[in-house]
Amino acid sequence: MASQWCKKSRLRKVIWPLLAVPLFALATGALFPLVALKLDNLGFGEAFIGSVTSLYYAGSVIGALTYGLVVNRIGYKAAFVLIATLAAAAAFALSRFDDPDIWLSLRFLGGYALGGYYIVMDSWMSALGTRQTRGRLFALYETIRLLATGAGPLLIIAGSTTASFTVVAIGYGLSIVPVLRATDPHSRTGSRDLSAGLTSIARCFPLPLAVAFCGGVANASFYGLSAIYAKDAGLAPAMIAVFVGIVLVAPAISEIPIGALADRQRRMPVAVAASFVAVASCAFIIITKPTSVVVLIIASVFVGGCLVPLYALSLARIVDAVGEREVIRATTAGLLAYNAGALCGPVAAGLTMEQMGPGGLYLFLGLVATTAMLAAIVDTANVKCCPETAGTPASTS
Repeated sequence: MASQWCKKSRLRKVIWPLLAVPLFALATGALFPLVALKLDNLGFGEAFIGSVTSLYYAGSVIGALTYGLVVNRIGYKAAFVLIATLAAAAAFALSRFDDPDIWLSLRFLGGYALGGYYIVMDSWMSALGTRQTRGRLFALYETIRLLATGAGPLLIIAGSTTASFTVVAIGYGLSIVPVLRATDPHSRTGSRDLSAGLTSIARCFPLPLAVAFCGGVANASFYGLSAIYAKDAGLAPAMIAVFVGIVLVAPAISEIPIGALADRQRRMPVAVAASFVAVASCAFIIITKPTSVVVLIIASVFVGGCLVPLYALSLARIVDAVGEREVIRATTAGLLAYNAGALCGPVAAGLTMEQMGPGGLYLFLGLVATTAMLAAIVDTANVKCCPETAGTPASTS
């Protein structure tokens, strides 16, 4: 009876923040095409649209770097309410102004809200899990987020109108409702000296952070350039849409079994196996140059489905070692490594494709996967600092 009560209690703690995830993710996914359409209708050129996008991600990085301090001070619930309110206000304001400077400022604020959101939710999910459940819980969270983000553009039926931006703002606002029913895993977490904590984590976990960096490189490169690869490979427009759609959904399917396996085994050996499968799949595409779209899609599904979960595996590995009280610092470090990879990955992948043709994408991804695999292998063998343990709850001291 006590065991059943504990399971029900844990489920109640998990369900409310998880219900907020699809609402926030739907709004975020819908906003990306909305912004591009709105700026195009206003007559802004591609350079300005690119600047707006870059500033958005710059805001996201700063949010990931600083918002842990807010969570430490006011707790998860209040921090989520604050960041969702900021996202809603910034989205709605986009429909009220045409001034380019205001747009740049609003998109920066929207990016900051996204970075803060990831700090809140990624650390919340990690804190609610245990060594035996963290992989599956985080994988479920990632699956819901990926599917909802991918479905977001489907909400934009009316085009870039005031009503569309209002719907997005409402989506952000509605995500607050289930969070109000949730309970913080703990109101205050770890030390408020975030910078010192990040230095300590970077010194103790350079290899898991390298795996997270590789995950960011691969994720952004694959998503950003897969359509270009398909076009240069000669696929028809309809097949390009099918190809991109399937490879984007693949990680949402692979996250849960990989997370479940990592709960039963150690995190980094699972990262080694996933990276190896990605390397083998990239090599297969490079060597055989498949002419069958079905074969290409299957191989690409293995590439993306194995590379995207690397961030979750590396973050869970760090949290397992440091304990739930340090989860915010661990999440901040992991997100910074991931975002650093996401910022530089597409540029490097694009240059590789320019030099070597469309197949250069899979050569680049194969090299990234190999790097992640080697980092995970060395971390598995390294027991000098914060060893990873399987089947033992993380320390909460």
